[in-house]
Amino acid sequence: MKFLVILSCLLVNYLWLKGVDRFDDAWFFRFRCRITQWLQGPTSEYAQGWVAALALVYAIPLLALTILLVLIAGSLFGLLTMLVHILVLLIALDRTQPSQQADDFLKLWKEGDMAACTEFLSQHFDANEAPDPKDRDAISRYFAKQLAYRSFEKMFVMFFWYICTGPLGVLFSYISYQLRDNPPEGTSENETDLVKLLIHILEWVPLRLLALTFSLAGNFEQCFENLRNSFWQFSTEADNAELLYGYTNCAIAGQVSPDAAKEQGGEKPAGAHPEEAKVQALLGLLERSQAIWLSLLALLTIVAL
Repeated sequence: MKFLVILSCLLVNYLWLKGVDRFDDAWFFRFRCRITQWLQGPTSEYAQGWVAALALVYAIPLLALTILLVLIAGSLFGLLTMLVHILVLLIALDRTQPSQQADDFLKLWKEGDMAACTEFLSQHFDANEAPDPKDRDAISRYFAKQLAYRSFEKMFVMFFWYICTGPLGVLFSYISYQLRDNPPEGTSENETDLVKLLIHILEWVPLRLLALTFSLAGNFEQCFENLRNSFWQFSTEADNAELLYGYTNCAIAGQVSPDAAKEQGGEKPAGAHPEEAKVQALLGLLERSQAIWLSLLALLTIVAL
Protein backbone atom coordinates (compact mmCIF):
# COMPACT_ATOMS: atom_id res chain seq x y z
CA MET A 1 0.00 0.00 0.00
CA LYS A 2 2.85 2.39 0.78
CA PHE A 3 4.04 2.37 -2.82
CA LEU A 4 0.53 3.22 -4.06
CA VAL A 5 0.21 5.97 -1.45
CA ILE A 6 3.51 7.62 -2.44
CA LEU A 7 2.74 7.28 -6.15
CA SER A 8 -0.74 8.74 -5.64
CA CYS A 9 0.70 11.66 -3.67
CA LEU A 10 3.22 12.44 -6.38
CA LEU A 11 0.52 12.40 -9.05
CA VAL A 12 -1.88 14.56 -7.02
CA ASN A 13 0.92 16.92 -6.05
CA TYR A 14 2.00 17.31 -9.66
CA LEU A 15 -1.42 17.54 -11.33
CA TRP A 16 -3.96 18.90 -8.84
CA LEU A 17 -1.68 20.99 -6.64
CA LYS A 18 0.61 22.22 -9.39
CA GLY A 19 1.03 25.97 -9.06
CA VAL A 20 -1.63 26.25 -6.33
CA ASP A 21 -1.19 25.61 -2.61
CA ARG A 22 -4.51 24.10 -1.58
CA PHE A 23 -3.33 23.16 1.92
CA ASP A 24 -2.97 25.80 4.61
CA ASP A 25 -0.36 25.23 7.31
CA ALA A 26 -1.89 28.00 9.43
CA TRP A 27 -3.90 25.40 11.37
CA PHE A 28 -0.71 24.27 13.07
CA PHE A 29 0.24 27.75 14.25
CA ARG A 30 -3.26 28.40 15.62
CA PHE A 31 -3.06 25.08 17.44
CA ARG A 32 0.44 25.89 18.76
CA CYS A 33 -0.71 29.30 20.05
CA ARG A 34 -3.74 27.81 21.80
CA ILE A 35 -1.56 25.24 23.56
CA THR A 36 0.82 27.98 24.69
CA GLN A 37 -2.02 30.20 25.93
CA TRP A 38 -3.68 27.30 27.72
CA LEU A 39 -0.47 26.41 29.56
CA GLN A 40 0.63 29.98 30.13
CA GLY A 41 -1.07 30.13 33.52
CA PRO A 42 -0.37 26.65 34.93
CA THR A 43 3.26 26.54 33.76
CA SER A 44 4.29 30.19 33.91
CA GLU A 45 5.86 29.68 37.33
CA TYR A 46 7.97 26.78 36.09
CA ALA A 47 11.24 27.38 34.25
CA GLN A 48 10.66 24.23 32.16
CA GLY A 49 7.08 25.02 31.21
CA TRP A 50 8.05 24.90 27.54
CA VAL A 51 8.62 21.14 27.88
CA ALA A 52 4.95 20.53 28.62
CA ALA A 53 3.87 22.77 25.74
CA LEU A 54 6.22 21.06 23.29
CA ALA A 55 5.14 17.61 24.44
CA LEU A 56 1.48 18.47 23.89
CA VAL A 57 2.18 19.99 20.47
CA TYR A 58 3.58 16.61 19.41
CA ALA A 59 1.30 14.33 21.43
CA ILE A 60 -2.16 15.70 20.59
CA PRO A 61 -1.92 15.48 16.75
CA LEU A 62 -0.15 12.09 16.93
CA LEU A 63 -2.74 10.71 19.34
CA ALA A 64 -5.61 12.05 17.24
CA LEU A 65 -4.16 10.45 14.09
CA THR A 66 -3.61 7.14 15.92
CA ILE A 67 -7.22 7.06 17.14
CA LEU A 68 -8.50 7.89 13.66
CA LEU A 69 -6.44 5.10 12.09
CA VAL A 70 -7.71 2.61 14.68
CA LEU A 71 -11.32 3.62 14.12
CA ILE A 72 -11.20 3.28 10.34
CA ALA A 73 -8.95 0.20 10.22
CA GLY A 74 -10.37 -2.30 7.73
CA SER A 75 -13.19 0.00 6.59
CA LEU A 76 -14.05 -0.24 2.89
CA PHE A 77 -11.27 -2.81 2.37
CA GLY A 78 -8.67 -0.38 3.71
CA LEU A 79 -9.59 2.40 1.32
CA LEU A 80 -10.27 4.92 4.10
CA THR A 81 -6.92 4.13 5.72
CA MET A 82 -5.19 4.69 2.41
CA LEU A 83 -6.96 8.04 1.95
CA VAL A 84 -5.83 9.19 5.40
CA HIS A 85 -2.25 8.17 4.58
CA ILE A 86 -2.43 10.15 1.34
CA LEU A 87 -3.85 13.23 3.09
CA VAL A 88 -1.14 13.24 5.77
CA LEU A 89 1.62 12.83 3.22
CA LEU A 90 0.18 15.53 0.96
CA ILE A 91 0.10 17.98 3.85
CA ALA A 92 3.75 17.27 4.62
CA LEU A 93 5.02 17.35 1.03
CA ASP A 94 6.12 20.54 -0.69
CA ARG A 95 3.22 21.77 -2.80
CA THR A 96 5.51 23.59 -5.22
CA GLN A 97 7.34 21.40 -7.69
CA PRO A 98 11.16 21.84 -7.69
CA SER A 99 11.02 22.30 -11.46
CA GLN A 100 8.47 25.10 -11.04
CA GLN A 101 10.65 26.82 -8.46
CA ALA A 102 13.63 26.51 -10.77
CA ASP A 103 11.67 27.90 -13.73
CA ASP A 104 10.46 30.88 -11.72
CA PHE A 105 13.95 31.62 -10.41
CA LEU A 106 15.71 31.18 -13.75
CA LYS A 107 13.20 33.48 -15.42
CA LEU A 108 14.27 36.27 -13.07
CA TRP A 109 17.89 35.22 -13.43
CA LYS A 110 17.84 35.45 -17.22
CA GLU A 111 16.24 38.89 -17.01
CA GLY A 112 19.19 39.99 -14.90
CA ASP A 113 17.00 41.24 -12.05
CA MET A 114 19.18 40.24 -9.11
CA ALA A 115 17.09 42.24 -6.64
CA ALA A 116 14.04 40.23 -7.68
CA CYS A 117 16.08 37.02 -7.36
CA THR A 118 17.04 37.97 -3.81
CA GLU A 119 13.41 38.72 -3.01
CA PHE A 120 12.47 35.34 -4.48
CA LEU A 121 14.91 33.62 -2.11
CA SER A 122 13.47 35.47 0.87
CA GLN A 123 9.90 34.53 -0.03
CA HIS A 124 10.39 30.89 -0.94
CA PHE A 125 13.25 29.80 1.31
CA ASP A 126 12.98 32.17 4.29
CA ALA A 127 16.44 33.50 3.51
CA ASN A 128 17.37 35.48 6.62
CA GLU A 129 20.83 36.13 5.23
CA ALA A 130 20.19 36.48 1.53
CA PRO A 131 23.23 36.93 -0.71
CA ASP A 132 24.30 40.34 -1.94
CA PRO A 133 22.14 41.25 -4.98
CA LYS A 134 25.35 42.27 -6.77
CA ASP A 135 26.86 38.77 -6.45
CA ARG A 136 25.23 36.69 -9.19
CA ASP A 137 27.25 33.57 -8.42
CA ALA A 138 26.39 33.68 -4.71
CA ILE A 139 22.68 34.09 -5.47
CA SER A 140 22.64 31.14 -7.85
CA ARG A 141 24.64 28.94 -5.47
CA TYR A 142 22.32 29.82 -2.60
CA PHE A 143 19.28 28.93 -4.69
CA ALA A 144 20.78 25.60 -5.75
CA LYS A 145 21.64 24.71 -2.15
CA GLN A 146 18.21 25.64 -0.81
CA LEU A 147 16.44 23.88 -3.69
CA ALA A 148 18.31 20.65 -2.94
CA TYR A 149 17.69 20.86 0.79
CA ARG A 150 14.02 21.78 0.43
CA SER A 151 13.48 18.80 -1.87
CA PHE A 152 15.27 16.64 0.67
CA GLU A 153 13.28 17.73 3.74
CA LYS A 154 9.92 17.98 1.97
CA MET A 155 10.19 14.82 -0.10
CA PHE A 156 12.94 12.32 0.72
CA VAL A 157 12.75 12.70 4.51
CA MET A 158 8.98 12.30 4.39
CA PHE A 159 9.20 9.27 2.08
CA PHE A 160 11.80 7.60 4.30
CA TRP A 161 9.84 7.99 7.52
CA TYR A 162 6.58 7.06 5.84
CA ILE A 163 8.14 3.81 4.62
CA CYS A 164 9.59 3.10 8.09
CA THR A 165 6.83 4.32 10.41
CA GLY A 166 3.81 5.19 8.30
CA PRO A 167 1.83 8.44 8.65
CA LEU A 168 2.80 8.92 12.31
CA GLY A 169 6.44 9.40 11.35
CA VAL A 170 5.43 11.82 8.62
CA LEU A 171 3.33 13.86 11.04
CA PHE A 172 6.13 13.93 13.61
CA SER A 173 8.56 15.18 10.95
CA TYR A 174 6.06 17.78 9.72
CA ILE A 175 5.58 19.17 13.23
CA SER A 176 9.34 19.32 13.79
CA TYR A 177 9.97 21.32 10.61
CA GLN A 178 7.08 23.69 11.35
CA LEU A 179 8.46 24.37 14.82
CA ARG A 180 11.89 25.07 13.38
CA ASP A 181 10.81 27.28 10.49
CA ASN A 182 8.17 29.34 12.27
CA PRO A 183 8.86 29.43 16.01
CA PRO A 184 6.37 31.50 18.00
CA GLU A 185 7.48 34.63 19.76
CA GLY A 186 9.19 34.01 23.09
CA THR A 187 10.48 30.56 22.12
CA SER A 188 13.21 29.58 24.56
CA GLU A 189 16.70 28.72 23.39
CA ASN A 190 16.40 25.28 24.99
CA GLU A 191 13.28 24.53 22.96
CA THR A 192 14.99 25.69 19.77
CA ASP A 193 18.00 23.47 20.49
CA LEU A 194 15.77 20.45 21.20
CA VAL A 195 13.84 20.88 17.95
CA LYS A 196 17.13 21.23 16.09
CA LEU A 197 18.37 18.00 17.68
CA LEU A 198 15.18 16.16 16.70
CA ILE A 199 15.53 17.33 13.10
CA HIS A 200 19.16 16.18 12.96
CA ILE A 201 18.03 12.76 14.18
CA LEU A 202 15.23 12.67 11.60
CA GLU A 203 17.60 13.65 8.78
CA TRP A 204 20.67 11.59 9.66
CA VAL A 205 19.76 8.33 7.92
CA PRO A 206 17.77 9.82 4.97
CA LEU A 207 20.60 12.25 4.19
CA ARG A 208 23.11 9.44 3.86
CA LEU A 209 20.73 7.27 1.87
CA LEU A 210 20.10 10.16 -0.51
CA ALA A 211 23.85 10.78 -0.83
CA LEU A 212 24.27 7.11 -1.74
CA THR A 213 21.46 7.53 -4.28
CA PHE A 214 23.27 10.56 -5.70
CA SER A 215 26.32 8.34 -6.13
CA LEU A 216 24.26 5.90 -8.20
CA ALA A 217 22.51 8.65 -10.18
CA GLY A 218 25.59 10.82 -10.76
CA ASN A 219 29.35 10.78 -10.38
CA PHE A 220 29.76 7.69 -8.19
CA GLU A 221 33.45 8.02 -7.36
CA GLN A 222 33.44 11.62 -6.15
CA CYS A 223 30.09 11.50 -4.36
CA PHE A 224 30.79 8.20 -2.60
CA GLU A 225 34.21 9.42 -1.47
CA ASN A 226 32.61 12.54 -0.01
CA LEU A 227 29.95 10.41 1.70
CA ARG A 228 32.56 8.08 3.18
CA ASN A 229 34.51 11.00 4.65
CA SER A 230 31.45 12.54 6.33
CA PHE A 231 29.33 9.44 6.98
CA TRP A 232 29.64 9.35 10.77
CA GLN A 233 29.43 13.09 11.25
CA PHE A 234 26.69 14.07 13.70
CA SER A 235 26.45 17.49 15.26
CA THR A 236 23.61 19.91 15.79
CA GLU A 237 26.04 22.60 14.69
CA ALA A 238 26.48 20.94 11.30
CA ASP A 239 24.65 22.50 8.37
CA ASN A 240 22.84 19.64 6.65
CA ALA A 241 21.90 21.94 3.76
CA GLU A 242 25.59 22.66 3.16
CA LEU A 243 26.47 18.97 3.54
CA LEU A 244 23.80 17.97 1.03
CA TYR A 245 24.96 20.70 -1.35
CA GLY A 246 28.43 19.20 -1.22
CA TYR A 247 27.01 15.80 -2.17
CA THR A 248 25.10 17.30 -5.09
CA ASN A 249 28.20 19.10 -6.36
CA CYS A 250 30.14 15.83 -6.31
CA ALA A 251 27.30 13.94 -7.99
CA ILE A 252 26.96 16.41 -10.88
CA ALA A 253 30.69 16.89 -11.30
CA GLY A 254 31.49 16.83 -15.02
CA GLN A 255 27.91 17.71 -16.00
CA VAL A 256 28.07 21.43 -15.30
CA SER A 257 29.19 23.25 -18.39
CA PRO A 258 27.71 25.87 -20.69
CA ASP A 259 26.18 23.01 -22.64
CA ALA A 260 24.67 21.33 -19.56
CA ALA A 261 21.34 23.10 -19.93
CA LYS A 262 21.02 21.81 -23.48
CA GLU A 263 21.96 18.30 -22.36
CA GLN A 264 19.07 18.38 -19.88
CA GLY A 265 16.65 18.63 -22.79
CA GLY A 266 16.28 22.36 -23.30
CA GLU A 267 17.81 24.89 -25.61
CA LYS A 268 20.89 26.64 -24.32
CA PRO A 269 20.08 30.35 -23.88
CA ALA A 270 22.38 33.00 -25.15
CA GLY A 271 25.09 33.79 -22.65
CA ALA A 272 24.38 30.67 -20.55
CA HIS A 273 26.04 30.80 -17.16
CA PRO A 274 27.63 27.76 -15.44
CA GLU A 275 25.53 28.36 -12.32
CA GLU A 276 22.38 28.26 -14.45
CA ALA A 277 23.52 24.94 -15.89
CA LYS A 278 24.12 23.68 -12.35
CA VAL A 279 20.47 24.26 -11.48
CA GLN A 280 19.40 22.23 -14.51
CA ALA A 281 21.83 19.44 -13.62
CA LEU A 282 20.57 19.47 -10.03
CA LEU A 283 16.96 19.06 -11.16
CA GLY A 284 17.96 16.07 -13.25
CA LEU A 285 19.81 14.55 -10.29
CA LEU A 286 16.80 14.96 -7.99
CA GLU A 287 14.45 13.44 -10.56
CA ARG A 288 16.73 10.42 -11.11
CA SER A 289 17.10 9.96 -7.36
CA GLN A 290 13.34 10.06 -6.88
CA ALA A 291 12.95 7.45 -9.62
CA ILE A 292 15.52 5.21 -7.89
CA TRP A 293 13.68 5.43 -4.56
CA LEU A 294 10.35 4.64 -6.22
CA SER A 295 11.87 1.72 -8.12
CA LEU A 296 13.36 0.23 -4.94
CA LEU A 297 10.08 0.68 -3.08
CA ALA A 298 8.19 -0.99 -5.93
CA LEU A 299 10.67 -3.89 -5.84
CA LEU A 300 10.27 -4.26 -2.08
CA THR A 301 6.49 -4.20 -2.50
CA ILE A 302 6.59 -6.95 -5.12
CA VAL A 303 8.96 -9.12 -3.05
CA ALA A 304 6.73 -8.72 0.03
CA LEU A 305 3.61 -9.91 -1.81
